[in-house]
Amino acid sequence: MNGRALTSPPPGRRLASNLTCGKFYIFRYSMRAIHELDALLRLELRHYHSILALADTGSLTAAAERLGTTQSALSHRLREAERRLGLSLYTKVGRRLRITPAGECLLAAAREVLPALARAEGDALAVGGGVRHVVRIGSGAYNSYYWLPPLLKHFQDTYPDVDVQIASEPGRSPLAALLDGALDVAVASGPVETEDVRAIHLFRDELVLIVPPDHRLAGKAQVEPADLAEETYMTYSLVEEHGYESEHFFRPGGVRPRRLVKVELTEGIVELVQAGFGVSILSRWAVARRIESGALCALRVGRGGLYVDWHASVRRGEPEGSPAIRLAEELARSS
Repeated sequence: MNGRALTSPPPGRRLASNLTCGKFYIFRYSMRAIHELDALLRLELRHYHSILALADTGSLTAAAERLGTTQSALSHRLREAERRLGLSLYTKVGRRLRITPAGECLLAAAREVLPALARAEGDALAVGGGVRHVVRIGSGAYNSYYWLPPLLKHFQDTYPDVDVQIASEPGRSPLAALLDGALDVAVASGPVETEDVRAIHLFRDELVLIVPPDHRLAGKAQVEPADLAEETYMTYSLVEEHGYESEHFFRPGGVRPRRLVKVELTEGIVELVQAGFGVSILSRWAVARRIESGALCALRVGRGGLYVDWHASVRRGEPEGSPAIRLAEELARSS
């Protein structure tokens, strides 16, 4: 052996050598996995944006306008996506273009991933601008935020390093959005406390029937289920929800409105009711300004009325004193 003894490195050096080697292999494996994933992905973000715009608008012209491109460029991009996958992603039904079942798989991913990427970019920009924390607040279908500006002014004066963003999640439960990270504070009514959700009570509110001033029921002090049997009823959910009018008003009365129309945003319901297209039962708090202005009439639901509790909810594991909890507590104090 050329007169040299083979010796092992000292224990500390040997451990460092092994760790370095381990890091190298982990890094090499991770990079290989990323390259393999890139090779598996046939579509790019621009394709997902195109599919989403087409699904939302139903036409190439409107989708192209929304994306700020030409109809021919959008058509080429969609054909390119179909060619890469070997699938048909949309079809013509009457005058509208409709996403195929295969396209729906991509559409579901686009609806989830694109907003997440937008949030990530927004957070990065906020942090780069000196903001240390970003808190997203939302209330699902109830998109009336007249109460928020005074709260935000006081909160941001107190905590200037926290950026509060309003996140719109129409068609989704605010608690579901909270649990998957789309919201940090969910303002919701009804029973919300679970093993995963901590709820901070805000206030108790009455559910009222809203009708336009010239409606046949406008002069009544209260309504019973039978009064709505021939009405078109506007609702943001066709699924019966625990603690609301379906369970505590319509079901006990054994009567349901003649026609149910789903409108995902409360503001949309309010506009349609005000225009005379139907009636709805909503939180008085959410439509208080329309009632005060005389644009809508509010009627008691049942003899004793129907009430719900509103909460500001955060994830159960949220640390005490975190920006999300501070915002929820500030909202409770101001309610």
